[in-house]
Amino acid sequence: MRGFVRALTLGSVAAATWISPAFADAGTDPWDVLAAYCSETDLECTTAKLSYAKTISLPVAFDFDTGWVPQGSDLQVRFFLKIPASTTVELDGALETTWPEAMTLATPGGTHGLLKFDYGLELGAKAKLDVAVVGVPVKWEGDIPYVPKVKFHLAAETTFAPWAFAPNVASATGKSDKLRLFEVNLLDMLGIPKQLSKGGVAVDVSGDLTAKYQTERIRIEPAKVTETPITSAGGTTTRAFPGGAFVEYDVFPEGRVDYAGTLHLIPTFFVEVLGKDFNIPVVDIPVSFDIGKQDFVFDPVRVHVPLPDLDDPVTELDFGGVAIGDSKTLTVTLKNVGEAKARATGFFDAAAPKAFSTVKPEVLVASQGAEAYGVKFTPDKRGKVTTVLTLVTNDPDERFIKVALSGQGLGNAPADAGVPADGEAGDDGGCGCRAARPRPAAGLWFFALAALAVRRRRS
Repeated sequence: MRGFVRALTLGSVAAATWISPAFADAGTDPWDVLAAYCSETDLECTTAKLSYAKTISLPVAFDFDTGWVPQGSDLQVRFFLKIPASTTVELDGALETTWPEAMTLATPGGTHGLLKFDYGLELGAKAKLDVAVVGVPVKWEGDIPYVPKVKFHLAAETTFAPWAFAPNVASATGKSDKLRLFEVNLLDMLGIPKQLSKGGVAVDVSGDLTAKYQTERIRIEPAKVTETPITSAGGTTTRAFPGGAFVEYDVFPEGRVDYAGTLHLIPTFFVEVLGKDFNIPVVDIPVSFDIGKQDFVFDPVRVHVPLPDLDDPVTELDFGGVAIGDSKTLTVTLKNVGEAKARATGFFDAAAPKAFSTVKPEVLVASQGAEAYGVKFTPDKRGKVTTVLTLVTNDPDERFIKVALSGQGLGNAPADAGVPADGEAGDDGGCGCRAARPRPAAGLWFFALAALAVRRRRS
């Protein structure tokens, strides 16, 4: 089963660029399905196809057939006894893993679900003859007289959309043909030769069986006591993530099939007139029988989820002194030791100084690769400038990377920039502003305006 499921998915993703060469060439792996990113742009979501099939047979199931024996003989016979008693359920779907708050797991249903059962009894004996009598070939094949012939089947199948959580259960009903249990020729009892006509009473039997399948839960291991399985369509569950280049989960549905059956005993009058048989049912006597239920616990499918894993980038960049109007670029090296492609997007706070900018807002880092994230410093005033760059990544355990930036503006700013000339001191905040001294003229104008305002109020 694992090999079949793995073949369905591995071929389509093994050449993906985000799988590291060492990982892809690992040879035999203990997992069944390899997950892939949900899309080329959605790098915080992976999906993996799931497929399950299980057949449960009752202990009474039996299949015996001699075939035609003896081989090569002019007269051959065949005896068979079959007791089919099995139910098959097939399901498909997917495991969808999203982050970063936690490893959130969902199991959207697929396109194929099958419920099939076959219960009954077949009994018979046949013979065939292939000889030549006085040079004339004689061939015959048919039932052996006096050996009861029985063919009684309760079989059905239906398709449905997985996972068949309640109330959307899958249901199939099978009905058998009528089987004559016995008959009594009353005309024969009255002395009328049966070669001329027959008539009397018989008992026929037929049956119907309904099977209903539903998935009760989808278990995802490993799991803690507090981490519940998925028990409804659209349900999710979460798993803690300790970090690393990948994560693996064993996924298996647990469901059940409930059965309800009825045998119909049908007393019937039968009569043969001029070689034609007529049957007149008298009444239908239903007799319920209970097979009970069967638990369906499917074999687990192990899903391998490759993840990005950024390895300890630097958290501080010091640009040193840069002349006003000039630029200097430094880089943060992002090394991805994970099995899936990593992404990092840089953001500044709204109040951050405009002296800092990114070379490009986003970089993608292949598995087992490294990329440089460029930051540019272009001072427009004298003094020290600091801010913080936030790199938002798709690494589940390294969501935010804070990089402290600092630099020193050197030299003179343009005349209209409102900054001190070269050699004049700025304040500690790096604004370059000098302390302004009050001018006498400015003080006189202030007192004159105040006196005028007093006069107007008095008037």
